[in-house]
Amino acid sequence: MRALQPLILVSLLAFVAAARADQVPNLDVEKSCREAKDFGATTDPQQTYKNCMLDEKEAKDQLVQKWSQFKPADRRSCGPAAPSPSYVEMLTCLEMNQESLIPYSEGGGAAAPAYGRPHGGSPSPRPPLSPGPRGMRGL
Repeated sequence: MRALQPLILVSLLAFVAAARADQVPNLDVEKSCREAKDFGATTDPQQTYKNCMLDEKEAKDQLVQKWSQFKPADRRSCGPAAPSPSYVEMLTCLEMNQESLIPYSEGGGAAAPAYGRPHGGSPSPRPPLSPGPRGMRGL
């Protein structure tokens, strides 16, 4: 039985880690907001702290709403960074990973996916080049 204890402990830890990956982690953002007081956009450090905490709360609320939409691999790679974990940074990372999958459209914004249909052809040809200074000598 004693030989099985390490195996049971490792299995239990793996189960707990997997369960935690299915929900937004609890972060101690107060530390990073306290550190941000000296670098805020306002001249009032207390207001900077309050703004930071509000931003973190709003980011956590958005993460809770969107968490299941993010890929598990992205949730792991965008996990909290030590020593100053931040829901704002985590949300930004996850959204950037999500947006990197949206195809580019020439008109700006996201293009509709073209799965299963051929490409719309070649890009329009370049306009003719101007003759430049050498081509103007004979004029």
